Amino acid sequence: MSPYLFAYGFLKRKYHGNEKTRTPPFEHRYVSSGTLPGEIYRVDVFPGVIYEVNSKELVHGEIFELLAPEESFRILDRYENALPLVQLDPDYERRLRPIKTDQGILECWVYEYLKPVNPATKINSGSF
Repeated sequence: MSPYLFAYGFLKRKYHGNEKTRTPPFEHRYVSSGTLPGEIYRVDVFPGVIYEVNSKELVHGEIFELLAPEESFRILDRYENALPLVQLDPDYERRLRPIKTDQGILECWVYEYLKPVNPATKINSGSF
Protein backbone atom coordinates (compact mmCIF):
# COMPACT_ATOMS: atom_id res chain seq x y z
CA MET A 1 0.00 0.00 0.00
CA SER A 2 1.35 3.41 -0.96
CA PRO A 3 1.82 5.56 2.16
CA TYR A 4 1.30 8.81 0.21
CA LEU A 5 -1.77 11.03 0.32
CA PHE A 6 -2.55 13.95 -2.01
CA ALA A 7 -4.53 16.55 -0.04
CA TYR A 8 -6.38 19.29 -1.93
CA GLY A 9 -8.95 20.47 0.62
CA PHE A 10 -9.45 20.34 4.36
CA LEU A 11 -6.65 17.77 4.76
CA LYS A 12 -4.07 20.40 3.76
CA ARG A 13 -1.75 21.73 6.48
CA LYS A 14 -3.48 25.09 6.87
CA TYR A 15 -6.63 23.33 8.11
CA HIS A 16 -4.98 20.98 10.64
CA GLY A 17 -6.29 21.70 14.12
CA ASN A 18 -9.06 23.94 12.77
CA GLU A 19 -12.22 23.55 14.86
CA LYS A 20 -14.48 24.55 11.96
CA THR A 21 -13.23 21.84 9.58
CA ARG A 22 -12.79 19.23 12.33
CA THR A 23 -9.90 17.71 10.39
CA PRO A 24 -8.92 14.58 12.33
CA PRO A 25 -5.34 14.13 13.51
CA PHE A 26 -3.29 11.62 11.54
CA GLU A 27 0.40 10.73 11.72
CA HIS A 28 2.16 12.19 8.71
CA ARG A 29 5.17 13.94 7.26
CA TYR A 30 4.83 16.69 4.66
CA VAL A 31 6.61 15.69 1.43
CA SER A 32 5.95 18.40 -1.17
CA SER A 33 3.38 20.23 -3.23
CA GLY A 34 1.94 18.47 -6.26
CA THR A 35 -0.62 18.59 -9.04
CA LEU A 36 -3.25 16.21 -10.35
CA PRO A 37 -4.81 16.46 -13.83
CA GLY A 38 -8.50 17.16 -13.43
CA GLU A 39 -10.97 19.62 -12.00
CA ILE A 40 -11.92 20.77 -8.52
CA TYR A 41 -15.39 21.93 -7.51
CA ARG A 42 -16.90 23.55 -4.43
CA VAL A 43 -19.42 21.07 -3.07
CA ASP A 44 -21.29 22.74 -0.22
CA VAL A 45 -18.45 24.07 1.99
CA PHE A 46 -15.86 21.51 0.95
CA PRO A 47 -14.09 20.69 -2.33
CA GLY A 48 -14.48 17.69 -4.60
CA VAL A 49 -12.01 16.55 -7.25
CA ILE A 50 -12.70 14.76 -10.51
CA TYR A 51 -9.59 13.12 -11.99
CA GLU A 52 -9.21 13.38 -15.77
CA VAL A 53 -6.05 11.71 -17.07
CA ASN A 54 -5.78 13.89 -20.20
CA SER A 55 -6.93 17.16 -18.65
CA LYS A 56 -4.92 20.29 -19.30
CA GLU A 57 -6.32 21.68 -16.04
CA LEU A 58 -4.56 20.92 -12.76
CA VAL A 59 -5.64 20.53 -9.16
CA HIS A 60 -3.04 21.86 -6.71
CA GLY A 61 -2.41 20.19 -3.38
CA GLU A 62 0.01 18.83 -0.82
CA ILE A 63 1.58 15.39 -0.52
CA PHE A 64 1.93 13.69 2.84
CA GLU A 65 3.64 10.44 3.76
CA LEU A 66 1.41 8.67 6.26
CA LEU A 67 3.49 7.18 9.05
CA ALA A 68 0.77 4.68 10.03
CA PRO A 69 -1.07 4.29 6.68
CA GLU A 70 -3.63 1.62 7.58
CA GLU A 71 -4.72 3.36 10.78
CA SER A 72 -4.65 6.81 9.14
CA PHE A 73 -6.72 5.71 6.15
CA ARG A 74 -9.39 4.24 8.46
CA ILE A 75 -9.62 7.64 10.17
CA LEU A 76 -9.51 9.63 6.92
CA ASP A 77 -11.94 7.39 5.02
CA ARG A 78 -14.47 7.93 7.81
CA TYR A 79 -13.85 11.71 7.83
CA GLU A 80 -14.23 11.90 4.03
CA ASN A 81 -17.24 9.52 3.98
CA ALA A 82 -15.28 7.49 1.46
CA LEU A 83 -14.98 4.07 -0.09
CA PRO A 84 -13.55 1.59 0.66
CA LEU A 85 -14.46 2.03 4.37
CA VAL A 86 -17.87 3.69 3.95
CA GLN A 87 -20.15 1.51 1.83
CA LEU A 88 -23.52 3.24 2.32
CA ASP A 89 -23.89 6.41 0.21
CA PRO A 90 -20.21 7.46 0.09
CA ASP A 91 -19.24 10.94 -1.13
CA TYR A 92 -15.70 10.01 -2.18
CA GLU A 93 -13.61 7.04 -3.19
CA ARG A 94 -9.94 6.80 -2.28
CA ARG A 95 -8.02 5.99 -5.47
CA LEU A 96 -4.33 5.70 -6.34
CA ARG A 97 -3.31 8.39 -8.86
CA PRO A 98 -0.08 9.78 -10.35
CA ILE A 99 0.78 13.14 -8.78
CA LYS A 100 3.32 15.41 -10.44
CA THR A 101 5.96 16.93 -8.16
CA ASP A 102 9.13 18.91 -8.80
CA GLN A 103 11.03 15.62 -8.40
CA GLY A 104 8.84 13.56 -10.76
CA ILE A 105 5.70 11.45 -10.47
CA LEU A 106 4.60 9.96 -7.14
CA GLU A 107 1.71 7.50 -6.78
CA CYS A 108 -0.60 8.93 -4.11
CA TRP A 109 -4.02 8.22 -2.73
CA VAL A 110 -6.59 10.84 -3.68
CA TYR A 111 -10.16 11.27 -2.44
CA GLU A 112 -12.18 11.61 -5.66
CA TYR A 113 -15.70 12.98 -5.52
CA LEU A 114 -18.37 10.50 -6.67
CA LYS A 115 -21.54 12.57 -6.91
CA PRO A 116 -22.73 14.93 -9.67
CA VAL A 117 -21.22 18.42 -9.61
CA ASN A 118 -22.59 21.77 -10.70
CA PRO A 119 -20.34 23.22 -13.44
CA ALA A 120 -20.93 26.70 -11.98
CA THR A 121 -19.09 25.66 -8.80
CA LYS A 122 -15.83 24.81 -10.55
CA ILE A 123 -12.76 26.38 -8.92
CA ASN A 124 -10.92 27.68 -11.98
CA SER A 125 -7.63 28.32 -10.16
CA GLY A 126 -7.34 24.62 -9.28
CA SER A 127 -6.66 25.53 -5.63
CA PHE A 128 -9.03 25.35 -2.67
